[in-house]
Amino acid sequence: MGKKQSTDLHLDIFNAEPDSNMYEYKARLELLKDHLLKFGLTQNQAKVYIFLGKYGPKSAPEVFRSLGLPRTETYFILNTLQNLGAVTAEMSSPQKFSAVPVGKAIHTLVNTEKEKLENMARLEGELTNLWEGIPAFAVETVETKTEKLQMINGSASIHSKIKDMIKSAREEVMICGTEKDLSRFYHSDILEILSNCNIDKKIIVSPSQRLPRFLDGIDKKTIRLIPSSHVDNQCYVLKDNSEILFFLRNASHPSHTVFALWSESKALITSMQQLFEYSWNDSEVCH
Repeated sequence: MGKKQSTDLHLDIFNAEPDSNMYEYKARLELLKDHLLKFGLTQNQAKVYIFLGKYGPKSAPEVFRSLGLPRTETYFILNTLQNLGAVTAEMSSPQKFSAVPVGKAIHTLVNTEKEKLENMARLEGELTNLWEGIPAFAVETVETKTEKLQMINGSASIHSKIKDMIKSAREEVMICGTEKDLSRFYHSDILEILSNCNIDKKIIVSPSQRLPRFLDGIDKKTIRLIPSSHVDNQCYVLKDNSEILFFLRNASHPSHTVFALWSESKALITSMQQLFEYSWNDSEVCH
């Protein structure tokens, strides 16, 4: 039997069945939705934008019936997408909504995020002055000094933390990760920052049987490969003898779901340093 042909508006394109006309596009739709999340859209905002972009102008009832969304949430999403410049509303009855062409929509979303960052940067000095103008009322004693840890979500926040670790390192930075992890580090300029630092550095790529091309600019003496590892979810960064950032979800997951733990725990740092040194000694030298 051939694929079902349907013009039924109630079709949820993100849950297409194998025998439906949309099934062959399901993977592309999911990838497109994941990319839109990187520009600040939520899951449902991305779904509504894609639906309007691929099915043409629709009324709010048509949208929430087709995608199975709550009625009130759909109106809120359409209003938000209009404010973001990704959707326009037609002067018609009933009112219909259209998706702005994807190139223009992304350009607008990028500019919006840039403006937010610029506003935050302008506030930095003011906030610092306000903070320093208020005295500290807590006195730290030996009893109150504890080892700290922090849970960090999302590639952007994690990469920012790694950059801070590298820039403040005085002696050594050690990185162990998969080729996918290090590729993300490369595109976030982490490896460039590391290569420009006058400190000892060691990088283990595991698993990998060859030197990734994006590591060509780094001294091969600082890189080793573990070709036989069956683990593809291990990634961590060690700074001096003072900090560790360990990925609980690494690049084997979408960038917005990446999850890491940062800590000053001496016990954890010592254990991971021993693991790194064991892996380094058991790895292959790059030629």
